[in-house]
Amino acid sequence: MGLSAQQIGGLAEGVRRRTQAIDDELVTAIEREVVAYRDVLERAPAQRPAAELVEPLRMIGWLIYEASMGLLWDIAPAFESLDGDKGEQSRADAALVVRLADAARQLPWPEFAPRALGAIRAHALVESKRDTELGFDAAYIFHQEARTKQQSFADSHGDEPDRDQYVLDLQEVLLQLALAETGTACRTAERVLGLWVEELDKDPREAAWTDDESGQWTKRMFRQLYDGVSIGERALSVAEEIEREHGFTYEVTADRLAMPTAYRNPAIMTSRALLLVYSMCPEMEELGEDPIGADSWAKFRENLIARFDRAFEYLRRTVLRADGSDWGLLFDHLRSMVQLCLHLALLIPNHRLSSELVVDGELTLHLLDDDAVEAISAWLAADGADGRQRGDANIIGTASKPSFIASVEACRTDGGTAADYRVWRRRWFVLDRYAGTEGRAERMTPILGGRPGQ
Repeated sequence: MGLSAQQIGGLAEGVRRRTQAIDDELVTAIEREVVAYRDVLERAPAQRPAAELVEPLRMIGWLIYEASMGLLWDIAPAFESLDGDKGEQSRADAALVVRLADAARQLPWPEFAPRALGAIRAHALVESKRDTELGFDAAYIFHQEARTKQQSFADSHGDEPDRDQYVLDLQEVLLQLALAETGTACRTAERVLGLWVEELDKDPREAAWTDDESGQWTKRMFRQLYDGVSIGERALSVAEEIEREHGFTYEVTADRLAMPTAYRNPAIMTSRALLLVYSMCPEMEELGEDPIGADSWAKFRENLIARFDRAFEYLRRTVLRADGSDWGLLFDHLRSMVQLCLHLALLIPNHRLSSELVVDGELTLHLLDDDAVEAISAWLAADGADGRQRGDANIIGTASKPSFIASVEACRTDGGTAADYRVWRRRWFVLDRYAGTEGRAERMTPILGGRPGQ
């Protein structure tokens, strides 16, 4: 082996602090270390690595995790078809992520490098960013691979004296795997639902879907979203267990990953997935599908909302910094909460949050009625501190798949003003994520039953 555990850990720290470049040279060095570990195993097969290899394995797992995550965020959606420097750089970064994921897969004694599973998670997210049917399918498969390996690695440590540390490592990694899997399910559904009409405008030989595949896509998205809900809820339970038994850390190190904010992202993604599943229930019933674990679709939907309320409460938990001061929500998280409330209010009339949610001096939410729909819509459409529109309405204000829109309408049986979903969409077209895309208003006019903005 060319690098000591201390050297590998130093590289991981450097990647995390952005003082170490994530490039071909670094990835080649990681691959070289993995080959060296495999050579050791081939020369002297053993169920457990020798003592001198235990710490280097843990450190290489951390380095693979940090490097793959560090590359991921700058890879642009639909990167394979992008022109210019952005597309070229995204494709190069994606190739490095795939190499890191393969290095993780080739590690001997992988259960001693648990954080390396993060690279398989990153590989799944790269596949989803291709924005193709094959990419979405591959992402689902790789998320399942990472989840299966995580459970297998946890079981493999048996009664070893260092089991507790590795189980904690694997629990903390699970939070990241679950977040990514649930996030991919949401992102896939949101891209498909939002860009459905744009894809239909393409040559059928090049389009990712056609109108006659609508039901097939609904069933696929529903299954993946429901799986995402399940793993998201598990992550929230694991976070509770970590907090109860070990506490959180205020700085990511070689030994700890989970911070006091660990609930927030999984809670957002799980809540998003639950509302998407709920929105699709009428269409799934019309397609002749059976509800999961319930006697009727009505009971299934009732259960989904109870689960939403639980997930949403995790997001509302007070979080304190090391000095005891309030660790407030990032604006992106706050906006996500508002978007979730809007989606819920458009689906279910007069749903009441457990207590008042004070967003800011302009918006306080409690009873999610028609007035709340208008207040939230206006808040999102207004300019924020940076002078730009605060946000869109996410998928509830962006969907262009006719069967999804009809399914959302079928969720409402009351006569309130927000019950006319298409009228709301036309009135608040500015909240459509793709409102500024050329031709979007014209494409949405027949779907929404009138010209947007009127």
